[in-house]
Amino acid sequence: MNENEKFVPLRPEDIKKYRLKFEKNQKLIYIGHLDLLKLFQRSVKRGKLPIEYSKGFNPHQLMVFAIPLPLGMESGAEYIDIRLTEDVPPETIVSSLNAVFPQGIRILEARKISFSQNCAADVHSADYTVILPHTGFEDIIEEINKSESIQIERTVKKRVKQTEIRPYIKKLSIEGNTLKTTLVTGSQGNLKPDDLLKYIYKCKGLEYIPYKVKIKREEMYADTEGSVKL
Repeated sequence: MNENEKFVPLRPEDIKKYRLKFEKNQKLIYIGHLDLLKLFQRSVKRGKLPIEYSKGFNPHQLMVFAIPLPLGMESGAEYIDIRLTEDVPPETIVSSLNAVFPQGIRILEARKISFSQNCAADVHSADYTVILPHTGFEDIIEEINKSESIQIERTVKKRVKQTEIRPYIKKLSIEGNTLKTTLVTGSQGNLKPDDLLKYIYKCKGLEYIPYKVKIKREEMYADTEGSVKL
C-alpha cells in the first residue's frame, strides 16, 4: 500500500465467517491447545483455503476456538470460527481440511455464521460422558441432585477458598460406571469435570486418580440448559 492509498476496513456484511465442528480423539488427545492451533494454521494453508489475516506488523490467521480442551480429554464436538476472504461452500471447507488432517482430527460440519458470532463467547454449557473405574456411585449422584448447595475447595493465588458449584451442575446421572453430566462452561462461569469428580470421589471416601478416568466432551451449547447447540 503506497502513501496515497487509504486503508478501508471491511464491512461486517462483507466478512465471510464460518463455524467448524470437529472431533479430537486417538493420539491427538495428547496435543495441547497451542499445538492444535498450529495444526489448524498449517492445515488451512495445505488445504488452500482463502484464510483472512489480521492487519499490522505480525499478521496471523483469523481463527478462534471455543473452550480449550484439557490435555488427554477426547471430544466429539469442538468448535472453531474462521474468517475467509471469499465465499467457500461449507462442504468444500470440510473436504479440504479432512484431506490434510492427521488421524485424530476430523471436521464434522461447517456452516456460515454472522460477523457478530464468536464461539468463545457463545458457549455456555457442555455435555460430558465419564467412564469410571468404579461402580456404586448412585447414592452420591442422588444426593448431589437433591442438594441446593455444594461447596468445594479451590486454590486461587496460593489461597484455599470455598467455591459454590451447585448452580453449575445442570444435569447429572449415572448408570453402572458411566456418568453423564451437563456443566456450565464458558466465560460466564466454568466447572471442570475433574472438580466435580474430585468431589464425588471425596464423598465416597475414595482417592480420585485422573488417569484412570476416561472423560469425553460430547457437545457444547449456546445456553446453560443444554438445548441450543453451538
